[in-house]
Amino acid sequence: MKSYNPTSNEMLLRKAYLFSALAHEGVMRKDGRPYLSHPMSVADILADLKMDDVGIVAGFLHDVVEDNHTVTIENIGDRFGPEVAHIVAAVTKIERDVPLDQQMSKEEAGYENIRKLIIAMVEDIRVIFVKLADRLHNLRTMEGMPRESARKKAKEGLEIFAPIANRLGIGKIKAELEDLGFRYAYPEDYEMIRSAIQEKRIYSGGFLEETRTQLTDLLGKNGIRCEVQGRVKHLYSIYRKILRQGININEVYDYMAFRILVPELRDCYSALGYIHSRWNLVPGRFKDFISDPKENGYKSLHTSVIGPSGQPFEIQIRTFEMHSQAENGIAAHWKYKEGRFVEEDDDNISTFRKEIEDSSKSSGAEFLNNLHIDLYPKDIYIITPKGKVVHLARGATPLDFAYAIHTDIGNQCVGAKVNGKLVPLKTELKSGDRVEVMTNPQAHPSRDWLEVAKSTRAKSKIKGWLAQNEKSLAIERGRESFEKELRRLKKNLRELSENGALEEGLKKSAVPDLDSLFAEIGYGKIDPRVFLKRILGGEEEEERSRHPGRRASDSPPISFGGDSDFLMNLARCCNPVEGDEIRGYIAKGKGLVVHRNSCSNLRRLAEIHPERVCEVNWEGRGGTNIFEIPLSIVVHNRRGVLAGVTKTVSDAGADIMSCDAKSLEKQGVGEKGMIRIKVLVKDKGHLKRLLSMLSDLDGVASISRNAP
Repeated sequence: MKSYNPTSNEMLLRKAYLFSALAHEGVMRKDGRPYLSHPMSVADILADLKMDDVGIVAGFLHDVVEDNHTVTIENIGDRFGPEVAHIVAAVTKIERDVPLDQQMSKEEAGYENIRKLIIAMVEDIRVIFVKLADRLHNLRTMEGMPRESARKKAKEGLEIFAPIANRLGIGKIKAELEDLGFRYAYPEDYEMIRSAIQEKRIYSGGFLEETRTQLTDLLGKNGIRCEVQGRVKHLYSIYRKILRQGININEVYDYMAFRILVPELRDCYSALGYIHSRWNLVPGRFKDFISDPKENGYKSLHTSVIGPSGQPFEIQIRTFEMHSQAENGIAAHWKYKEGRFVEEDDDNISTFRKEIEDSSKSSGAEFLNNLHIDLYPKDIYIITPKGKVVHLARGATPLDFAYAIHTDIGNQCVGAKVNGKLVPLKTELKSGDRVEVMTNPQAHPSRDWLEVAKSTRAKSKIKGWLAQNEKSLAIERGRESFEKELRRLKKNLRELSENGALEEGLKKSAVPDLDSLFAEIGYGKIDPRVFLKRILGGEEEEERSRHPGRRASDSPPISFGGDSDFLMNLARCCNPVEGDEIRGYIAKGKGLVVHRNSCSNLRRLAEIHPERVCEVNWEGRGGTNIFEIPLSIVVHNRRGVLAGVTKTVSDAGADIMSCDAKSLEKQGVGEKGMIRIKVLVKDKGHLKRLLSMLSDLDGVASISRNAP
């Protein structure tokens, strides 16, 4: 520590070491070493990352509360200060505070531990550094751990902590977490790749040293001072390449890589030119991360060339300063004042913190799932109409782009142009696309957007808007539906309020006030007709007695989860009748819409929103309901055919609600006509009998239900 922080408080560090030694006295690790070796190693890793006194002290103490039941977070705060206590509390598992058998499963507790840890990082970046050091040392000393426990910790290292280290730009920690995690999470795959690469190295002989010498000589002769490092690529990066490209280990040729470190920026491009003049470039493998850095701040030139023996290899070229940034991330720029680091403004950290805050209200599992999307490199860049470059995750859509520009742009998005052409908002963007977002101040997000958006930020903003505004929209829709039904019954709100019927209805429906009733109607949970029928009772029957003509039933005889108040409608596209095979679709603002199973509209909706399709059943009221069914009847043009159709309908015991007839000669159908009628039937059996009688009628060519 003295090498990078001369004003470090040595007495404080000794005090923390002694406190940790006493707390862990007599405790041994599974490898047989004293437990104190673990916090000492964690502190050592933190010192490699140039951590300040608070961070190193937290490294010494990070396990004392969890492993020694006589030590509390309050004890830590009293002895070492609130900052150290905050870090130790964040990395301490929550099982002691939340008993597993009472509140959550072991898996859920694991999710919550990591969620708590990452959210604590928003307040103090040192939290995540202590945990990264802790997990790294655990993986270094995993030999004595049971296989399943080792696999679990290794997978967390691969899937959570390595991506976080990568996001913070700490390349050396990320690479070691990945290779150690790979070794214990997937031991068979690890051993297969390790053995195959070892064989390749033996076959290649002195390739690494020979090529390193050639690179050093080439650049030295051209006046470029440099340091050249040769290495075999990390095993996990080779494994991911095999999975990504669908190849086998024998098809991985560029498993060797060289890193060239030079003093100045101009030397990077000069070195690149000399290398390309010496060896052939592998097409499509050059990347300039200096002009366009990765989101974590990584800068370097990457190229792949083919050596004299036909062996491809990768070369990375960067300055010594860029290399320090690539290895140590934000730690490379920490400044110290009075023995403590002062975190400088860092866009990478600010963005990461914002993503954590956006996800923080989710449950543990959902939080990690959302965050997981944003932990990996955002490897496509999109260009705004003004030429600004915006980095997004692979798979991002124009909606993600809109929210990346500004929340209001996302909320008011109505369309997008990609490279000058109108595209759907769900279109997957490609690196280099020029995107223009079209907005409308009257537009707003819909719940369907959650399936279109891919980024955590966009999903969070959409959910936030819906939470704030969806209820008000539901109230508005519900009020309109309620007032429409009142007008039909020739009633008004004041009348219902004065006679107490409205208050009684609210109690029966278990809603506290009128706005809540409107909201439930707007969400499709309460049918206004059912609600008013409940409170008006005999009045509605009296109204019907004055108008005895038959009409279609007000509410369909459908059962859905036992909820009689749920708003239900029969689909107009297929007009199901009792006895048809049916399914329900929950439509926004319309409640449950019931379709025939054969309906093509239902099939299309089920492909888009399968989660909204549900099972429903007829209640079987024995023909007490009336269904309005449209029929299209093609007839031969002859005298009396229309009269025959209407008489047949009457003979079948059905009523005609409307009738329209016209000739089809202009459509080139010859001497035929079309009769469109709407009939009222009791059930499917009644409808089949009617269709049979009409089919037997002289002059009728064909009949259809105007439905799929």
